[in-house]
Amino acid sequence: MQKVKLPISVDSVRAANNRLELNASLDKSLLSRLRESTNSIHSDIDVYFSFEVDQQRLRIFHGKASVAVELTCQRCNEPMTYQCEAEFTYCPVLNEEQENNLPDVYEPIYYDENGEVNLHQIVEDELLLTLPQIAMHAIEDCHYSDYESSFGEIEEEQERPNPFDALAQLKLK
Repeated sequence: MQKVKLPISVDSVRAANNRLELNASLDKSLLSRLRESTNSIHSDIDVYFSFEVDQQRLRIFHGKASVAVELTCQRCNEPMTYQCEAEFTYCPVLNEEQENNLPDVYEPIYYDENGEVNLHQIVEDELLLTLPQIAMHAIEDCHYSDYESSFGEIEEEQERPNPFDALAQLKLK
């Protein structure tokens, strides 16, 4: 299957009825929220979508997205490469009633006024969800381990009397 440019939106019902499969790439300049959340995006995003009708006759689509981004390590403040890998399954719905009747394995997504779903927004949302809350290198790769992690000297604790000794002496009387 040849790679194509990912369309902005698609009629998911028609695509599911036709069992459409898209192996596409998405230009990194189109994902402004992901660009703002990272230092940089290394390449265009590799995307795969598969539209189908499930056993309950629901129109669904599966997808995968993958891209390498640069983040700042929160331990050593050095740049690091992070591979974002997202897998998702959606079922387009028209209203809240359809959403409530949806099986738990599917994530609901609402159609727009033309009966289409925005694929660019879905990919960007899913990639944002894969970003770590706190970006850090693996401990063996982090430059933080080069620095001394304790400052000053810790004084040894002096022996303190046991507070229950007084109770023990009362018991002996």
